[in-house]
Amino acid sequence: MAISLANAYGQKLPKIQTTSVRAPQNIKIDGKITEWNDQFQAHNTGNHIYYTVSNDDSNLYLTVRMEDLLGSRKIFKGGLSFSILPSSKTADKLMITFPAIGKAIMDTEERGGTPLLRYRALTKAKPTATNKAKIDSLISSANKAIGKTYKQIYITGMPGITDSLLSIYNTQEITVGAGFDKSMNYTYELAVPLKYLQAAISDVKSLKYNIKLHTISPIQMKIALSKPPTVLTVVGSFQPGSMDDMFFYEDTDFSGEYTLAK
Repeated sequence: MAISLANAYGQKLPKIQTTSVRAPQNIKIDGKITEWNDQFQAHNTGNHIYYTVSNDDSNLYLTVRMEDLLGSRKIFKGGLSFSILPSSKTADKLMITFPAIGKAIMDTEERGGTPLLRYRALTKAKPTATNKAKIDSLISSANKAIGKTYKQIYITGMPGITDSLLSIYNTQEITVGAGFDKSMNYTYELAVPLKYLQAAISDVKSLKYNIKLHTISPIQMKIALSKPPTVLTVVGSFQPGSMDDMFFYEDTDFSGEYTLAK
């Protein structure tokens, strides 16, 4: 049963969304998520993420806000994948990853230092008017940089779409929007036309989905797997010191089932 956003407000959120949600009529895929009034249907604490899956008559939507800098930083290690799991075992899994991070982008980030780490340094300093102005300027420039830097979506298993990399300005009507809020938490919106998902929608109008945060992007993984294997000398192994370490240095994901709202 679909519920209103007003009813969801103030409730303790489940880790996995349990309700159907009709998308706001004024929904705009720009990464600002203002039309949601900062209300979400689930808070998956293990993945540091708030999210809502919703729909209208034309699209399925994913709306995300990371809960902290650690979650936001992980997004830019390997991207976030939203997958639709087919009802038939013979059908392909549909996966959309954004940002689509390639080696050139990773190298640029490492040389310049990420805006998220610069934000953390600024917030640890003594609060002053000058410092606040620097933070506001950093968030503004980081939001502009997202649109200039992350211009591709990585897609696999989508019916009728043969290219794995699509421009964010594609003609297939798969739309993404991303940015940072006033606390430098990453926000993300995705719209996928329902026409691509028909093979995954059951007779009772439900579908199974998975949300995954990568430590290495699917693009980089695909390149690595396409190369001849090499012999590696293992000097040591990574020993995570905390749950945050395990989250940041390992792929993490969760799955749910969503019934389309009428």
